Amino acid sequence: MCKLTLESYYWTKDKVECPYELLVLLKEQANMDYFHQQLNNYCLYSLSHIMYDRKRVSEVMYDAVVFQSIFKIGYKIFKNPQEFKKRNLCKYQLSEKYFQEVKFLDKKEIANPYLVFENIFENYSLEKVSKSFFNLVLATMTDDTYGKDFDCGVSMLDYHKLLEACELIQERSLKRDW
Repeated sequence: MCKLTLESYYWTKDKVECPYELLVLLKEQANMDYFHQQLNNYCLYSLSHIMYDRKRVSEVMYDAVVFQSIFKIGYKIFKNPQEFKKRNLCKYQLSEKYFQEVKFLDKKEIANPYLVFENIFENYSLEKVSKSFFNLVLATMTDDTYGKDFDCGVSMLDYHKLLEACELIQERSLKRDW
C-alpha cells in the first residue's frame, strides 16, 4: 500500500490510480474554499497592473501544482463514469438549505457532480483546461500591462464548478468507507 502525499512529484504524475482517494487527501490538507479564493485572487490580479504578492510566488506555484492535480482528478473521473456510478455519489437527500450554500452548481449538478466533469471535458481538453489556468497564473504574476494580456479559453465559472464538484465528491466520499 502506498502512502499518499501532497508532494508535487506525486500530484503531477499522469497515472493517478484513484482520484477519489486523492480528493479525500486533499480535503485533509486544504479546504476547497481556499482554492476558490485563490482563483478569485488570480482573476483580480490578472486585471490589475499590479503583480500578485511577490512574497507568495512559491505559494502560487505550489497552488498551481495542486490545481493541476485537481484538473487531472476531474478528468480521470470523467474518463471512468462506471466507477463514479459504482460509488453511488448521487444518492443523497439534499435540503433546501444545502442548495442555498452551493454557489456555482445548479440542482442537477449538485445531485450528480459527474455532469460538471462531463460538461467541462466534453467542451475542453485537459490540456486546454491546464494551459488556460497557467496563462491566468502568468498574467497574475506579471506587473506590466503587456503581460496581463492572456488567452483564457476556459470560463472562470467552469473552474469554480470543477472545484465545487470536487468538494461534493469529497464530502460524499468521507461519508463512505471504501
